[in-house]
Amino acid sequence: MKADLHVHTTLSDGVYTPAEVARTAVEKGLDVLAITDHDTMGGAEEAAGQTASLRIIPGVELSLREMRSLHLLGYGPAGDAEPLKRRLAVLARARKERAAEICRRLTRLGYPLRPEKLTCQGTVGRAHIARAMVENRWVATVQEAFDRFLTEGAPAYVPGERLAMREALTLLNGCGMVPVLAHPALLPVDAMQLPVLLRCWKDQGLQGVEVYHPAQTARGYAGLDGQARAMGLLVTGGSDFHTPRPDRHGQLGAMVAAWTRVEEDVHALLERVGHGRQSP
Repeated sequence: MKADLHVHTTLSDGVYTPAEVARTAVEKGLDVLAITDHDTMGGAEEAAGQTASLRIIPGVELSLREMRSLHLLGYGPAGDAEPLKRRLAVLARARKERAAEICRRLTRLGYPLRPEKLTCQGTVGRAHIARAMVENRWVATVQEAFDRFLTEGAPAYVPGERLAMREALTLLNGCGMVPVLAHPALLPVDAMQLPVLLRCWKDQGLQGVEVYHPAQTARGYAGLDGQARAMGLLVTGGSDFHTPRPDRHGQLGAMVAAWTRVEEDVHALLERVGHGRQSP
């Protein structure tokens, strides 16, 4: 089995449509795909039916406020999803307002960018602004746009609306989705702090850890893999795919070779998804 459980599309800050992602996944020999756009769950439905050979898991990625790069992935078809849908709608509006303010700041800096000119099919983010800056030849690359203007502390940076960990876990568990900590290697914590946090978050309803992510490569996977399993947490993996061009994320299917227990882990996730709502 080959799986990629962390993929973005044009419904958030990816460059492939959900259908294009699904077709590319099949071309790469993937068997299971999770579409996990930021603050929206529409991608899986749009990708469904592209090929009978690919199983698609609905998903979402939520940004959290407790620390930089703290994100949750939620997996599974949301059952009683009204509280989650209402919160996602609020987050989507906040993203739109944030993008407008960033554009105003860029205009004052001499880069006149109008928010209505951003190419976006779903929830808008800084990546859309960075790409627009590249298209206008104000910067050479998306990364340069982030480094000079859009990252925290840069002149056009505007903080985003984020959920608290406890609220996000309650929302996901409450509608039958499986919450998994995304890319822990990106968190500003050391190897001693992470297990403490994982235990705390598990007590609040966390069900898994994304062990197999490109950011974890330099640190190795065995330690985190062992910690997660010892705590009774699910182990997942994904590329965090956004674009086929080289960027700070992985390419579709990037973690296939490293994720050796993928079949066991995907089956465990699917079984948990099938059980529906879990109480923290």
